[in-house]
Amino acid sequence: MADASIGFVSLKPICSQHVKSGAAFAAAIVALLVLTGSMLSAQIPKPSQPDPVKFLNKYEIVFNVIRSVLIDSGYNIELEDRKGGRIATKPYEFITGSLTSSEVDKVALKKDTITGDWIRARYAIEALIEIVTPTETMLTVSTKFEGLNRDIDGTEKWVPLESLGVIEKRIMGKVSMKLMGNELQYNDKKGFWDKSPASPEKRPNPYPTRPPL
Repeated sequence: MADASIGFVSLKPICSQHVKSGAAFAAAIVALLVLTGSMLSAQIPKPSQPDPVKFLNKYEIVFNVIRSVLIDSGYNIELEDRKGGRIATKPYEFITGSLTSSEVDKVALKKDTITGDWIRARYAIEALIEIVTPTETMLTVSTKFEGLNRDIDGTEKWVPLESLGVIEKRIMGKVSMKLMGNELQYNDKKGFWDKSPASPEKRPNPYPTRPPL
């Protein structure tokens, strides 16, 4: 009996210790998984398209500004529909070569199901300009990304990519900066032929007449 009681007493703290250590280990594993998941989710960029922006400017002014920003940024205009409120650029190839995949990751999301190598990437910008009121205009900027993928068998095809909103926000920011307090700069100015002729200025006579004696 003594031996049995001694054995029973000695086993209890050991089992309790194992249970506590097991629970602590499980808790540590759960915490590690949660931390790893949060780190992975933080590293993977998510699409964040800018919302349409309403400017307190006339339609013509906003149209002229977005057109000016696109041209100044080096884009070629493919479609300019002033009545329909639409401007579209030609596809702009922003990267080619071995760095294509890493550069695409900065501005767009690639599909995980696509295999092979990314060898080129391009995008086109489209701006929609809408009249809200005679003095208010809504502007929406979007992009269409594509990546040229070369498969293992050598076949190549352009694959659509999901934009992260980086380019759209950059364009919208430039438009906002130009429109802040610069309405007169982009207002419809009259041409020289619309101006009334100015009266000639009276210039002093370089050889003044001598006053009579």
